[in-house]
Amino acid sequence: MFGTEKEYKWIKSSDDVYTAEVELAGFSKKDIEITADQEILTVKARREGRTRDFSIKLNDLVCPSEIKSKMENGLLTITMPKKQVKESFAVKIE
Repeated sequence: MFGTEKEYKWIKSSDDVYTAEVELAGFSKKDIEITADQEILTVKARREGRTRDFSIKLNDLVCPSEIKSKMENGLLTITMPKKQVKESFAVKIE
């Protein structure tokens, strides 16, 4: 979904959300910038010459406006609600 298992082993999936946890010890909330669109979520952490950047391929599986994050004890947790899949329906052939 998000890429190879090796790249994204820190992302967990449940029934309705994806959750990513990233260790950012030494950084505070003000040092971190998170941006997202339909295809990619980007995290940039910068503090006193230290940088930590990464991105997550979303592949249009989540709604960017509903992504939430929190920083607690050096652990950044990003919660990404899955898009609701619409029910399929029959298409009439004319």
